[in-house]
Amino acid sequence: MSIRAVIFDMDGLLIDSERVGLHVMRESALRQGCDVTLEEIRSTLGASYPSSREFYLRIHPQLDVHQMFVTFSEMMKEKAQQGQLPLKKGAAELLRFLQEKGIPRAVASSSPMHMVQAYLTHTGVLPCFSAFATGTDNLPSKPDPAIFLTAAQRLNAEPAQCMVLEDSINGVRAGRAAGMTVCMVPDMIPYTDDLKPYCDHVLDDLSQVIPLLQA
Repeated sequence: MSIRAVIFDMDGLLIDSERVGLHVMRESALRQGCDVTLEEIRSTLGASYPSSREFYLRIHPQLDVHQMFVTFSEMMKEKAQQGQLPLKKGAAELLRFLQEKGIPRAVASSSPMHMVQAYLTHTGVLPCFSAFATGTDNLPSKPDPAIFLTAAQRLNAEPAQCMVLEDSINGVRAGRAAGMTVCMVPDMIPYTDDLKPYCDHVLDDLSQVIPLLQA
């Protein structure tokens, strides 16, 4: 396989943050007296802030979405500092392999850059990445491929030479639209046959990426 660069999603793929994040986001809304359901929050996983804001305001027009996200960010950073947002299984092994082989690595996440830095700093893997495309770049939300194409450009890699690692439906659709090799490592959202057109590989954990790169 002629892969020259690897692009990681963050939440639910690299960092085990989504289960905690669902409840923290709900608590952030409850502090305003607004009962946002876990199902509503789950439907915004992987979406950009503008896309999520539009969704929440449509259902809960009384909600101060900006304040909800500020509270969410503060609480999640505390969780990261407390070690409650660990790396996903196989992540450390894969990152060591990529470093040893000199394969460039980027993170492409809808989370803002300050959150990416906080999560990766507290898990000790921030230095493993040389490029980032995040929610701070104000790119269109996945499944638009813009965030992956931006990450590839910042790695000086052609899209066809990149492998995308994702756990979400919108993420694998974005990777396919970017013309990249797509690996899904399901987290909260299971793989189903209707995702087959968007996935080259479906894996149990990130360590299973290594044999693919050795092939």
